[in-house]
Amino acid sequence: MNQPLPRILASSTVEHQLRQIVDNSSAVIYVKDLQGHLQLVNRAFEELFGRSAAEVVGHTDHELFPSAEADVLRANDRRVAELGQALEFEEQVELAGGQRTYLSTKVPLFDDHGKVIAVCGMSTDITARKRWEEALRHIAMGVSAVSGEAVFNEIVRYLGRSLGADIVVIAHLVGDRVKRLRTVALYFDGQLRDNITYRLTGTPCERVIEQGFQFVGRDARVRFPDDPFIKEFNLDSYSGYPLFATDGRPIGLISISSRGTLESPELTEALLKVFSVRAAAEIQSGEAEASYRAIFDSSEDAIFVHDLHSGVLVDVNPKACAAYGYRYEEMLGLTIDDFSAGYRPYTGEDAAGWLARARDGELQRFEWHRRNRDGSLHWDEVVLKRTTIGGVERILGITREISQRKAAEQALRASEQQYRAIVSTALDCIISTDGDGRVLAFNPSAEQCFGYRREQAIGQPLAELILPERHKEKMRSGFQAYLAGWRLMNGRRVEVQLRRANGEEFTAELTVSAVDNPDGLQFIGYLRDITELKHAEEQRAALAQQLRQAQRMEAIGHLTGGVAHDFNNLLTGMLGYTVMAQELAEQLPDPRLNHYLTRVQRSAEKARDLIQQMLTFSRGSRGQPQPVALAERIGGFIKLVEASLPSSVEIDTRLPVDLPPVLVDPVQLEQVLMNLCINARDAMSGVGQLRIAVGVQAMQRGICASCRQPFGGQYVVLSVSDSGPGIEAAVCEHMFEPFFSTKASGQGSGMGLSLVHGIVHEYSGHIHVASRLGEGSTFQIFLPALAEGTPCAAEVGEQQVAAHAEPLRGRVAVVDDEPMVAEFMADRLADWGLQVRHFGDAEQACAMLCADPYAWDLVILDQSMPRLTGLQVARRLLVLRADLPIVLYSGFSDQLSEGQVQAEGLRALLRKPVDQVQLHRLLRQLLSESRD
Repeated sequence: MNQPLPRILASSTVEHQLRQIVDNSSAVIYVKDLQGHLQLVNRAFEELFGRSAAEVVGHTDHELFPSAEADVLRANDRRVAELGQALEFEEQVELAGGQRTYLSTKVPLFDDHGKVIAVCGMSTDITARKRWEEALRHIAMGVSAVSGEAVFNEIVRYLGRSLGADIVVIAHLVGDRVKRLRTVALYFDGQLRDNITYRLTGTPCERVIEQGFQFVGRDARVRFPDDPFIKEFNLDSYSGYPLFATDGRPIGLISISSRGTLESPELTEALLKVFSVRAAAEIQSGEAEASYRAIFDSSEDAIFVHDLHSGVLVDVNPKACAAYGYRYEEMLGLTIDDFSAGYRPYTGEDAAGWLARARDGELQRFEWHRRNRDGSLHWDEVVLKRTTIGGVERILGITREISQRKAAEQALRASEQQYRAIVSTALDCIISTDGDGRVLAFNPSAEQCFGYRREQAIGQPLAELILPERHKEKMRSGFQAYLAGWRLMNGRRVEVQLRRANGEEFTAELTVSAVDNPDGLQFIGYLRDITELKHAEEQRAALAQQLRQAQRMEAIGHLTGGVAHDFNNLLTGMLGYTVMAQELAEQLPDPRLNHYLTRVQRSAEKARDLIQQMLTFSRGSRGQPQPVALAERIGGFIKLVEASLPSSVEIDTRLPVDLPPVLVDPVQLEQVLMNLCINARDAMSGVGQLRIAVGVQAMQRGICASCRQPFGGQYVVLSVSDSGPGIEAAVCEHMFEPFFSTKASGQGSGMGLSLVHGIVHEYSGHIHVASRLGEGSTFQIFLPALAEGTPCAAEVGEQQVAAHAEPLRGRVAVVDDEPMVAEFMADRLADWGLQVRHFGDAEQACAMLCADPYAWDLVILDQSMPRLTGLQVARRLLVLRADLPIVLYSGFSDQLSEGQVQAEGLRALLRKPVDQVQLHRLLRQLLSESRD
């Protein structure tokens, strides 16, 4: 800006500062003299016209703009100069980019004497805002003129035209499990199309529903490759806005798509948001109308819809047609007189008065005598209310027949005093007697409860009918006491033992009220059979006991499982290093060393077996169930049992072979039998009779002695009975808990019955214990019976595995956060010829292994590690190298099975302490496959 400021400005000492402000303003600023010649322009002016200040200063608007536009600009300048005050104008000018709209503020400039010498203008481009306002005006004009489903069609048309979209969709959510969208309007390439239903998954619509407004101006095909619409119609841009219900939940969306680029996300969001409010309102209005119609048609009350002014029926529900005996079309053609009883105050004229008061906004509630098509008269309770239905003011009438109630009220008025007493304290059975105890009233509930007909009871002494013989004398004395002080005892509730006509006794709750009539005292007894209530209370107490037992067993199970996990880690190193030491000891001349190491190994194996029992109890160790013929399996195992018992114990077996099989792990079944037999031996102090039997039993309802849950069904039952002293009740409460024992210190681990509990419940079985002091005990194991004819697995003898002397080759990584286990695994694998590296930190190991997964021939992972589990590490490795052999091992995990691990892509799952023969065999197989 190199031209001088007008004199009025140039005289200012801040000319330099003013020039900086003017030049750096985003608004277009200019000064014209009174003849319309430009005297000053800023940089924004120069950039807008693409011409320098020197090229435009001295020129008029008619030299820069079309004549019509220049005339308007010149007239606005003159008006400011004539009035001598600032004014604001909307001015339109034609530029190279098309017509633009500016908001111009023009102010007069004065000389030292107060005379106007120039006009200064500051113009701001409001073209975009005007476009928004024009689009919103179109919305208001177009959409407000329609209603119902036509609204949706108008909205998609306006959106398509306003935003230049190829596809416009309004859709609402449908489906429960799999969310889908059902369109209510579909605009495609300038035409309305048939509605469709499509799935949300993988589409930008899914993000709209979950996250709100979305705008993808370009590259929609790249961002959403799985969207069938984007792929099929070659769409490159997308934008959507959710539709919200009045309670804030999303119920659908409105979206636009284009094969080209979408511009102006602000304008797009504003338009979609405005449209979404109307679309959501229409969708909810449609849902409300459907709900209204469903309620209207299914109501058990008769509903009438009257015209607000004439009272003519415009709609009735099916219940009204059925109650009045007319068809729907007939009802709409009748007047109120046709439904009236015909006498005052139940005439058409009276009805018109009720309708008029309802039209004035007063809620009307009254009783009405109406006439049906067949001429019969009925009593109705009527409610009239002015309301809006479908946007139209109506009078809604709801009627409910009360003919039976009216008849009952008339009958009860004859004995109002008795009626009030009954209403105030009525229970199930109502029996009334006179002052001598003879029955005056015997209601139907009493007939059903006691088994006497009313005719049999009336006039009879109540005590003779319903009291057990042993209580009659007590009743007589109590009745006399009641007579003496009945005013104080009136309404008191007591529990009594009563008798039915068939002699059955039951407990009842009794309340007696007395009415002092002129003819003497009359007693009204209210009885309620509480037999089921008593039974329910007993069941509740039993269930509470079951819950406490289940919680106790669950807590103990978690404790033992955690302890077992830590011990298995310790035993892995102990057993592993012992075996390795034995291999070295075989090369030394000292036989005692090998003997000592064998003792160490046996002690560690006993500890392993104890841990296995703990895992079985806590459900951390799973068996291998298979159909088993119980009698045959036990018959083969009984010799081992006999070898474990002294000859002073006589064994009696009953093992029929024609029994259905059961689904168990045979080895665990033998553990159950062995533990029960050893407990029986100890209970008899080594002298007595032991009975082992197998049979079939259909249990209706039993209670498990260990889990305290009820059970029933068809079971094969294994029974172990002894002739010992029996079990005390206090011991029965805790004997299935781990480490609970009545034996002397050092004579038992206390894990025997907890092991039995774990195994039996693993296979959906239950335990029953019968014991009486001095008469012995019987443990019954209930296992669900399989269908007869189910093939049973043949017994397989133990296979001896050859020593793993063959060396192995390959690079193996071991990841275990337990240092002793990790070091042992590294030593053992290295001893077998493998190149081993072990890691104690799962995250560090994962980073290093993922950096070069092809550097390893095999990876062994511990499952339970901080921050990352073994399975999580394996998943990351397999993404980078799917063929990498990975073995998972764990001290305790009730969440993993061999099948689950293999389904994840791992090769095997091992349990701690690791079986070294099994591990050597597995490594040899996997490394051999890897080399092939």
